Order: sequence, then C-alpha cells, then structure tokens
Amino acid sequence: MYDRNPVTAEVVEIFPFEMGYLPEYFQKKAEVELHETPEEITQGLRQMKEMVKKDKHTKNLNFDDDFLLQFLRVRKYNITKAFSQLKSYAMLRKRIPDSFTNFRFEATVSTVKDRTISWLPWRCPEGCAIILIELDNWDPETFPVQEVKRAFVVFLLQALREPMTQVNGIKAIIDVKSNPIKHLRHATPNNLYLIYHGIQECCPMRYKQVHIVNDSITFRAAWYIVKRFLSEKLVKRVHFHKTPETLFNYFPRAVLPKHYGGNLESYEMTDWLKRVMSPERLATLGGAELNKTH
Repeated sequence: MYDRNPVTAEVVEIFPFEMGYLPEYFQKKAEVELHETPEEITQGLRQMKEMVKKDKHTKNLNFDDDFLLQFLRVRKYNITKAFSQLKSYAMLRKRIPDSFTNFRFEATVSTVKDRTISWLPWRCPEGCAIILIELDNWDPETFPVQEVKRAFVVFLLQALREPMTQVNGIKAIIDVKSNPIKHLRHATPNNLYLIYHGIQECCPMRYKQVHIVNDSITFRAAWYIVKRFLSEKLVKRVHFHKTPETLFNYFPRAVLPKHYGGNLESYEMTDWLKRVMSPERLATLGGAELNKTH
C-alpha cells in the first residue's frame, strides 16, 4: 500500500507540472487506485486494439499505445468503459474537425498572456495538475469561441501526455467573475453541451476537484443548464468559494498565484505552450495516427 502520511514520510514533495515520468510512489498509487499492473497494461491494450478494429466508428483509425493507455487509466482498466469513451472521443473529433485542426500558436498563446487559461507550474502534493481559468480575462471579440475550443483541445490533450496527469488527474480553479454583456450570449445550449460532453464523456481526464470562485450572473445561468447533465460524482466534487481564502483548505499557498493569496509570483506557461504546439507535437496530438488508415 502506498503511504503519504506526514507521520511516516518526512517530506511531501511538490512536483512540477512538466515531468515526463511517473515516480515510484505514484506507480504504487496507480496499482492501488487504478488496478494497474504490467499484465493489465498489456492485456488492456490488446483488447482495446481488437475493439477498435471491430467497431464501425473506429475500424479505420490507428491509435498509439500511449494514447490508449490514457483511456484505460481514466476508466481503471474497465475495458468496456474505456473503449466507449475512446469511441466518443473519435466521434467528437469527426463531428467538429475545426476544433482539432488549424492550430496557431500566435492565437493560442494569448490565453496564456491574458491569463484566460493557465496550467499552473506546480502540482498539488497528491500529484494533481492545476488548471486555472479566469473568465473575466476572456474577450470574445479578440479571441473567438472557435479559438477557445482549439485552445482547450491543446491544453487538455497535451497535458494528458504527462503520466503524472493521467494517474493523478487535475484540479480546476474557475474564476467566474464575468461581464455578462461580453459572455452571456456565448452560454448557448450547444456550447454548454459541448463543454459537458467533451470534458466528461470524451476527454480521458480524471477530474478530482472543481473550485468556483467569484460567482457571477453568467456562471449561474450556465451552471443551471450544465449541472443537470453532469454525473452525481462530478457534481459532488464542485466546491464554491465565497472568498479565495478558502482555497487553502485544498491547496498549499506555494502553488497558487498571489492575487488569490498564494505565493506564486508568475505562472505564465508560454514556453510549455510553445513546445507542445511545435509542428512535431501537433502532428501527433490526440492519438498520433488518428487520420491514417491501417
């Protein structure tokens, strides 16, 4: 059994967002929480590939092992559920191809510089990556909804290449302070359904907690619609904060920005975005050979 009790472990290390490997402790965590063993990985990948070949929606697609592993991990090696989510992902990509193509670093980087969507540079002690969304910084006139969709595809799918994120999932902090004149008209049923369906049913991400700060009219309108479609499990993981100070019940101060009371001076991840949006990395985004036939 893995153990991170401060009584038995002298130091609880805070890991960086970018790692590229899974430390021994988190390998044990994957075994306990996700039922992951070398045998399960081998068998799961083999079964997933067989199902891909037999299904009419995926039979002409060729997925990398690393990509299939994300779906096995998020569904704790339940092969049926993992394949169902993979198929939902493939169908979504076919249905809205514009969101998975025509990526431009010059456009997407504005989300980082304007602090609209940010991966924070440090993880929670339990290994979760932290995504910060600051709605009030989004200007639909300069960054249209379609570019927002592309940005989320890049941010989520490229972050999922990290084994630490696959195993430990993410915590989201969503600052919903908003100008309803700018944002409310974009809270359409179609856009809100895409958020629900894409995030919960297609993207192989483990959502550990969602923290809502600075409630707004725009968010209340969107939450009224979206909440009805979210799983009960996910709804229970949504926490509302009247003040950012209560975020520290869930996060150490060291990992949060100063304007939320934390100690983080800077969290601009432009260098990370530049790396993951290189032509080589974008060419293998979301499964490596999704558009190639066998």
